[in-house]
Amino acid sequence: MLLALSIQNVALIDKVELQFKEGFNVLTGETGAGKSIVIDSVLLLLGSRASRDIIRTGEEKAIVEGIFFVDSNKDKIVEILEEVGLSLEEDDTLIINREITSSGRSYCRINGRIVPLSFLSKIGAFLVDILGQHEHQFLLDNTKHLSILDNFGDQEFKTLKKRFKELLEEYNKIQKEISAFFKDEKEKNETIDLLKYQIEEIEKANLSVEEESQLVEKRNLLMNFEKLFTAMNSSYKILYEGSGSFSVLDNLHIAIKNLETALSIDEKLKSLKDKLENILYELEDCALQIRDYLNSLDFNQQSLEEIEIRLDQINSLKRKYGPTIQHVLEFKENKKRELEDILNFEEKQRELKLKQQKLWEKILEVGEVLHLKRKQIADNIEKNINQILGELNMPNAYFKVNIEKIEEPTETGFDKIEFLISTNRGEPLKPLSKIASGGELSRIMLALKTILASADGISTLIFDEVDTGISGKTAQLVAEKMAYLSKKLQLICVTHLPQIASMADTHYRISKIAKNERTYINVEKLDYQGKINELARIMGGSRVTQTTLEHSKELLDIASQFKSKI
Repeated sequence: MLLALSIQNVALIDKVELQFKEGFNVLTGETGAGKSIVIDSVLLLLGSRASRDIIRTGEEKAIVEGIFFVDSNKDKIVEILEEVGLSLEEDDTLIINREITSSGRSYCRINGRIVPLSFLSKIGAFLVDILGQHEHQFLLDNTKHLSILDNFGDQEFKTLKKRFKELLEEYNKIQKEISAFFKDEKEKNETIDLLKYQIEEIEKANLSVEEESQLVEKRNLLMNFEKLFTAMNSSYKILYEGSGSFSVLDNLHIAIKNLETALSIDEKLKSLKDKLENILYELEDCALQIRDYLNSLDFNQQSLEEIEIRLDQINSLKRKYGPTIQHVLEFKENKKRELEDILNFEEKQRELKLKQQKLWEKILEVGEVLHLKRKQIADNIEKNINQILGELNMPNAYFKVNIEKIEEPTETGFDKIEFLISTNRGEPLKPLSKIASGGELSRIMLALKTILASADGISTLIFDEVDTGISGKTAQLVAEKMAYLSKKLQLICVTHLPQIASMADTHYRISKIAKNERTYINVEKLDYQGKINELARIMGGSRVTQTTLEHSKELLDIASQFKSKI
């Protein structure tokens, strides 16, 4: 549901804010007053393209922001938001912002996060449906008709549909396995030879996961042998042998002996003597470890060459089969399984084809049940919509759900669905998109929406001047049906008909005003008296008389009585 709409610097609009309520919201005003700008602004939030031409003259950017309460299609919307790491606000609202700059750039934000324009379209398809002279006409898209019809199915139908999808996915998976086998014996033998070569090459190398790091460590030691030996030997001599004088250990022995002499005079020096003795023992141990390390060092040029050759072999295998030894070993195991499948290919293929055949039989069985259930759902939809079309003064119209079986199944079954209509007796059925009359199309859309309101899950429906071509009794019937529909959905309607405007729960009047040699759009929320005056203007044009005012009040009273009964 659209809670609020803020428009800034769009066309003639300086700054306008509208608060929409549940039920029936109506926008009225003179032709050219700017009603379409409001609808176009909503379209911007739903992902429609825009140029910098829409920016109000003299301004740097245009901004449109809408606050939506997600009260339907919540699971689908949450799933789409999660694709880009977004979520609903704590109160289940979405704040959608669209900014168009004078440089031609467009920025889209959802809950403060920048998203691609295409993402707005994806989300918008589940938030608002617009009926009018716009591309966002959900019901005219025959690719959506099957999903609309299926939403009328009960839980058993939905479970069956899910089962069909699972069966088809399993069938296609097996088909891919079968297709992976070979066209001829030559191709098969070539693949076997390649697999055997790859497996043998890796197995001959006798790899282990830890080997490479161990070899690199040994190579490093050998390549830096001289530097390492010099450093360790120098350390040993300093500690144990000295160089032309006493070593560190000799000097430490002397220091301890001197402390023993001092200790005989001052016993407080005992702890210091003990510390030096501990250091002496530690240093002697370090010197012995350095000596053992020096004795273990052995430079062998042949060993270095062997390590280089082995590392080259490992790197060659990594270039062919994977970035690490672990990947190379996993590659080998995968190729072993692949080779085994090929060597047993005829038996494997027979098993797969038998399994696939059984799956296909089950797919046909479940698909037929889905088809029959869809026919039952279609019969119910046809009956209800044709009844409503009669109530909307189209007694000769005939609506039909055309169900055509297709040979190649999709994940939804073997059915192709399209909504057809004949608006006059004796005329052939045609797709909804082929209906020429604006008045007829408006009523057909209204009839469909009345029945399908709960099916497509979209909670906000915008009628953009769909009252074209209707008047009198038909206008009153359309108004009553829209009032009925507004009990289930939020309706936002741009209209020129007093019958429709009188049914409004919330009524905005849009007008142009001139100020300081500039034109502005003014939006005013009408109270009861304002509604009377606006209805009188719609009926009487430039001449508002006492009669039209009384007629306006009567229309509002009749509308109020009607709404209280539904």
